[in-house]
Parts: sequence; structure tokens; C-alpha cells
Amino acid sequence: MTQAETVLKAEDIHKSFGHLEVLKGISLEANKHDVISILGSSGSGKSTFLRCLNSLETPTSGKVTVQGEEVIVRNGKPQNARHIESIRSRLGMVFQQFNLWTHRTVLENVMEGPIQVKRVAKAEARDKAEALLKRVGLEDRMQMYPSQLSGGQQQRVAIARALAMEPDAILFDEPTSALDPELVGEVLKVMQSLAAEGRTMIVVTHEMGFARDVSSEVVFLHEGRIAEQGPPEEMFTNPKTEEFKRFISKVS
Repeated sequence: MTQAETVLKAEDIHKSFGHLEVLKGISLEANKHDVISILGSSGSGKSTFLRCLNSLETPTSGKVTVQGEEVIVRNGKPQNARHIESIRSRLGMVFQQFNLWTHRTVLENVMEGPIQVKRVAKAEARDKAEALLKRVGLEDRMQMYPSQLSGGQQQRVAIARALAMEPDAILFDEPTSALDPELVGEVLKVMQSLAAEGRTMIVVTHEMGFARDVSSEVVFLHEGRIAEQGPPEEMFTNPKTEEFKRFISKVS
């Protein structure tokens, strides 16, 4: 059996805001093709941890490695800041609030990253953006602006934009929680198809169905620590901690 290729590794991540310690030493490893769902109550540190992975937040201490390239943090400062841009370009990010450029068309939103960051030729970026928008079912919306789209459509543009950078992994920060209930399904469907394609994904989510049926691993955070972790079939049928039992009884 060949050894799994580690795409992303976080070691002993701590994060404090003033005197409040939000993350208390989290370690996580994502191998190629893993789909890891991160669950937890509000305030458990899920989104903060995700933002530490791609340096949107700087951990107070700990180490993040993406495809062997590491950012080491001491005293709240990255020791090798030049690696941060490189790491960010390797990790796609899909946010709760879409974060699209409102003054650019859907097509331009998806083209922008490859042109500006990867220096891809405009014609090539356009071809690729068109193919990705078709992939997420938005071929008829390319010349529209984000304000003309529903929330579900905007989130699908955001996913296409993340894919355009050809990332090693995609991080999703509660991608469906800002959507009207009837629009959640169309976004989860795209995410499910990405998982089936073998994309490496780390997903902070409240969607228990996705965590149970699509993930290869589930991580449950409680008060800034990993309280339980394992394959979904094991975690949901035989939870080991009282905290996770309580959590799933509330949300199921």
C-alpha cells in the first residue's frame, strides 16, 4: 500500500485574542483526497482554526505545513512571512459570506486570481473560468454581477473562483450557513461532486448530512480542543464523548 500524500498539516495550533485563548493546541493532518468535516458549537474555535490554516489569522504558536512548505509561528509572528503568499495560493477558501467582487462580473470574478496571482494569460484564464462556471451550473450567468444572483448562485461562483487557482486543498468556512434553506442543497451538491472527484477538502459545517455521508473524517471541536475525531460512521453511530453525544442530540 502506498503511503498517503500529506497535503496539509497543522501542529499544536494555539490562538489567543488578548487574554482569551480560543485554540488550545490543535493538530490535524489532511491527506490527498481527504474530506474532513469540522463540527462544533458556536465559539468552539472552528472558523478561527480554518483561518489559521491559510494565515488569515496568525496562530499565537504552532506550525502549518502545506505540501512540505511550512509557516512557523513564534510569539504570534510568522518566522518566514514570504511563504504565506505561496501557501495562500495553494489553499482555496470559500467563505460564509461569498466575498465576491461586486463591481466585477461573475466571469471576471473567476478569472481574476489566475491572472493576477499566477500570471496566466487572459484568454487561457477566460477559457478555464467558463469551463468552471459550467461545471457549477452557471454557464448562463457569466456576464451577470453578483448582486443579480441568489445566495446559492453566489456561493457556487465562489467555489468556481477557488477551483480556478488549482489549489492543493479547499477550505470551506460554513459555506451554507448564510443561505436560505431552499438554496443549501445546490451548494452541497457541488461540494459532494468535488468530494467524488477526489478533491482534498476541509469543511467547517453545521450540515450533519454532509458530515455523515460525504466526509472521510469528522473532527469535533469543543472549547478550543479536538474532543473527538474519527470516521463518520463510527462517530455518529458510537460517539465516545459526552460532549459529542450532546452536540449531535441537539442538531439531529
